[in-house]
Amino acid sequence: MRRTRSSRAKPAPNSDSQAQTVWQWEGDDGQWEPYSSTACAQLDAAVRAGESSVTLLVGPGYEVDLVKMTQTNSVTKYRRKIRSLTVKAEDVNGGDGSQLTSTASIKEEEEEEEEAPAAKKRRGRGKSQKENKAKPSEETDSKEVVKTVVMKGKAPVDSECKAKVGKAFVYSEGNDVYDVMLNQTNLQFNNNKYYLIQLLQDNNAKAYSVWMRWGRVGKVGQNSLVFCGGDLARAKDVFKKKFIDKTKNEWEDRANFEKVSGKYDLVFMDYSSNDKEEDTVDLSTPVQKKPSQLDIKVQSLLELICDIKAMEECVLEMKFDTRKAPLGKLTAEQIRAGYASLKRIEECVKRKGSNKELLEACNQFYTRIPHDFGLRTPPLIRTEEELKEKIALLEALSDIQIAVKMVQSSCHGDEHPLDRQYRSLGCELQPLASDSHEFQVIEKYLQSTHAPTHSDYTMTVLDVFSVDREGERDRFLSQLHNRTLLWHGSRLSNWVGILSQGLRVAPPEAPVTGYMFGKGIYFADMSSKSGNYCFTSQKNNTGLLLLSEVALGDCNELLDANYDADKLPSGKHSTKGIGQTAPDPKNFVTL
Repeated sequence: MRRTRSSRAKPAPNSDSQAQTVWQWEGDDGQWEPYSSTACAQLDAAVRAGESSVTLLVGPGYEVDLVKMTQTNSVTKYRRKIRSLTVKAEDVNGGDGSQLTSTASIKEEEEEEEEAPAAKKRRGRGKSQKENKAKPSEETDSKEVVKTVVMKGKAPVDSECKAKVGKAFVYSEGNDVYDVMLNQTNLQFNNNKYYLIQLLQDNNAKAYSVWMRWGRVGKVGQNSLVFCGGDLARAKDVFKKKFIDKTKNEWEDRANFEKVSGKYDLVFMDYSSNDKEEDTVDLSTPVQKKPSQLDIKVQSLLELICDIKAMEECVLEMKFDTRKAPLGKLTAEQIRAGYASLKRIEECVKRKGSNKELLEACNQFYTRIPHDFGLRTPPLIRTEEELKEKIALLEALSDIQIAVKMVQSSCHGDEHPLDRQYRSLGCELQPLASDSHEFQVIEKYLQSTHAPTHSDYTMTVLDVFSVDREGERDRFLSQLHNRTLLWHGSRLSNWVGILSQGLRVAPPEAPVTGYMFGKGIYFADMSSKSGNYCFTSQKNNTGLLLLSEVALGDCNELLDANYDADKLPSGKHSTKGIGQTAPDPKNFVTL
């Protein structure tokens, strides 16, 4: 439940008709926050009954010790202090509220939404009540929406700023873009919130304003628009003061930003792809261009791998929040910071560290890489499988960053966008005729290496392309023996990065848990093993497989996972994981 000024919970009355009891819990910043009226009533009832403890049925559940005056999160085991205050009724209902808020003063704008979890509904309601009750807003508010943004300048004006969209632009001075997205996740309080600040200048006049919007990730939230007229200095002052208030960091020193406990973190954005002051890019509206000079099959392939909306849908499925961190705008440093957070989570999981350590590591990850979980509490990352999912997200974001910049650069000039994108890839794509010998051998290899354990789907070859990446032929270790053709599968969102930069080893910041045999480039001799990594579905049933000539040399053969297998024994050139199924040697051919 979001706590706002207009819906501040009224405390439950105690036995003294002239006084009321207020129950509060201590926040990260030392301020005391009030419980909901339901929780207050439950705590009062427990005290009157002489109980020493009580369980609050809100969010994940909280065990409250009425002797030690603490609350403990039932899931995370995180403990906080609580207290009760007795105040006069007029102070609550009509007074100045100074006793009620104690150290927490009421601000003109109630920005810090503590998002206390809503109380669980009691069971046993009548059927008619259930039918008449409106469904929770989570179902509608957290709907996954892909938006196309029309932009002037280096950053788009927030689409929720109705008064200024199309009438103003985000102010910038050189590389200083007055556009800030802040994020903060605290799993122990079910906090997953953002704070947006933009300094805007009107299109046709030197009139300035500061736009602020805040709330739970995935929600529109609350907002404020401060008009500063022609006073740029005042607008900058409003912007900078709000930045330091929310982060405890100076705007001028944000390059050395340090996260402060209980405050927001800065989501670093990349503005380099929008250097022209007057650029206007709308990826959904086709512009009149010269006809493409490419083969129709190559055009279809490029349309498949350069589909920005499909990329957004891909990461939305992974719960990444594209509203707060638009695709292609997260910096490489921000993604590396995400990897570093996952590495910290991996260490906690491996040594079975305390819940508090794991909680802090997960908070750090979700703060650096914004996620939209609707009204649900962001989940703790506890298992290897969950770690792998987040590693896959960061890999996708890295490749999408490459793709978005390439697609945006192709929007300028009269050259057909697909032709420009093709040139940007730096590799030659040549379709093979379906009646050619190579095509037929590859098709047979695909079908004959579809493992019986992967019987829930079938694969059909649509097209085959020969790929010649610039400079790759010279770098190939042709002198190494044991060369073979092996499969590699990946999500569609990753293919611009693969074709333009090749297959890459995971960065040093990444945890090793997500890689069965350590960090390296993975191939398979069974097509369906690689096919699983395409993550196709009945709705999106087209995927891409790479068939690569791989120089294996002498293999270090392993039967079980080994995260340190990338440290090869002397005389070995690659690692081979022996599975239960392998290609039939009778079908081997040499091309």
